Amino acid sequence: MKHQPRILLASMLASLMVPLHAAEPEWRSWGAGGETVRTAQGTAPAPAPSQTIINEIMQRQQQLQLELREMRDLVERQGYEIEMLKKANKDSYADTDRRLRALEQPATAIAPDAVHGSVEGAAPVDMAVAPVAGAPGGEQAAYDQAFGLLKEGKYAQSIKAFDAFVQAHPASPNVPNAQYWSGEARYVQGDLKGALQQFDLVVKGAPAHPKVPDALLKIGYVLYDQKNYARAREALNKVKEQFPGSQAASLADQRLKRMQQEGV
Repeated sequence: MKHQPRILLASMLASLMVPLHAAEPEWRSWGAGGETVRTAQGTAPAPAPSQTIINEIMQRQQQLQLELREMRDLVERQGYEIEMLKKANKDSYADTDRRLRALEQPATAIAPDAVHGSVEGAAPVDMAVAPVAGAPGGEQAAYDQAFGLLKEGKYAQSIKAFDAFVQAHPASPNVPNAQYWSGEARYVQGDLKGALQQFDLVVKGAPAHPKVPDALLKIGYVLYDQKNYARAREALNKVKEQFPGSQAASLADQRLKRMQQEGV
């Protein structure tokens, strides 16, 4: 009876001497990354993303890429329209300058007796002014009217006016210009087939005309928009080869680099 308190005390001490680490949860690695999640009972594997979520992420990524490409195309098209209007204004200024220079040169010389009469106090003689070579008044007015419609952004009306000009004045030196700008107006409106035909008329009908580099460049643009990438690349490379150092060649090189980035 004397030993019972001692036995009871020993058993109580033994129960308190349980290793502390036995109560700690066991840590394990789950999945490829070894992720673990601690819970009240220990550890559990982190839930893997479902296939549905992965598919949604991939679809969203593809949608963002498509939207980015559309925005790039829109910015390029707007920049193209601005560039087109700049060229139109430049051509207009050049044409005005050409006509002013022509006005400075009289078509007929003053007769000696007229000079003598003026010296003697006779009435001055009116000097006739020569019209612009190759561009009679009515012809030039028709071209200017079509060109004015283009600068105002009235593309459909300008197309009709340019086409009517070409039909009425097939031998005019402004025919390549009219065909080129008719192609530009068609391209802005999305008429790729019609634009391609007009640009092709410039390249084949007037190979030495100043508009040929731009017309050939636009042929490459149209073929690109038609997803005819092989012919587009051929036309753009031709611009670089035949007109090195020109603005058209620089734009052709930019489009070729873009095609390379897009893998087309």
